[in-house]
Amino acid sequence: MPTAADFRPSMRLSAFYAAIFLVTGIQLPFWPVWLSSRGLTARDIGLLLAAAIWGKVLAAPAIRAIADRTRHRHLLMAALAGAAIAAYAGLLPASSWWLLILLNLVALTAQSALMPLGDAVTLAAVRSQGLDYGRIRLWGSVSFIVASIASGAALASSSGSAVLPLVLVASMLVLLACLGVPQIGPMRSSERAAGCGPWRET
Repeated sequence: MPTAADFRPSMRLSAFYAAIFLVTGIQLPFWPVWLSSRGLTARDIGLLLAAAIWGKVLAAPAIRAIADRTRHRHLLMAALAGAAIAAYAGLLPASSWWLLILLNLVALTAQSALMPLGDAVTLAAVRSQGLDYGRIRLWGSVSFIVASIASGAALASSSGSAVLPLVLVASMLVLLACLGVPQIGPMRSSERAAGCGPWRET
């Protein structure tokens, strides 16, 4: 039976999942619509999204190495969220094709790195404090559904230009949620293999 002390880290982690899936719920169905509104063709959009996947693959080892060695994983997550926000903000006035591509790659790569980092922190908390992973993760699913439906209704009569401002606002919530993620200490090799690490609540 969870005690009152358990709710604090549980709520903070739930807030992270709710925020990150808020962005995903807006972006997954509607980001191609926004890209199209900025003049990108279907081929351009396909290449961009494929490049973002490769960007994630290439950046993942460096991000993981930094995460494994820091006690301040929430600050690394906040830095990634901040990089995504800066890139999204840069997209507002961007008109150059190459600038659109570059800023998209930065934003999507930084944003995609947040989920595995959040999962690592959450699994460490689940293992060390006996938190309920399903209940924490549930708020991400709820947020995704709400974001998809609400943004769909809001964007029904728009050309797609409103997608970016919605993603930008949701990304700011992600930054706040990342700053609230509890800390865990650096992982030893055996803990990395188990997918957890020493817990340090702040």
